[in-house]
Amino acid sequence: MWGRVIEIMTAVWLSLSPFIFRSQAQPGVIWFDSITALVIAVLAGLSYWRPTQHAHVLILVIAMGLSLYGRFVDPPPSPWQQNHIAVGLFLLMIALIPNDASQPPSAWLEQTRSSAD
Repeated sequence: MWGRVIEIMTAVWLSLSPFIFRSQAQPGVIWFDSITALVIAVLAGLSYWRPTQHAHVLILVIAMGLSLYGRFVDPPPSPWQQNHIAVGLFLLMIALIPNDASQPPSAWLEQTRSSAD
């Protein structure tokens, strides 16, 4: 589940980035980043719950949207738009990681249990 923790940390970065890149003069950017960060954090958190364990896959859609928004909203990309591109591409990589990536394979677990008996 370490991938979900990184997604939540990335959501925190995204919510703080308008203040870091000094784009407070554009309230639309603050709202866009805050709402996007909230949705990312909620989807990552829902992945901890067994019935919605694949909710993190929806982050792929958000990541594509962030990257495209950062690239095509106003050329050339400003620093906060470049941040959207980088965060979107980063989330594309992390959202592909399954929840049980740090667990040993089930076949290996079964083999070790049968050898121990």
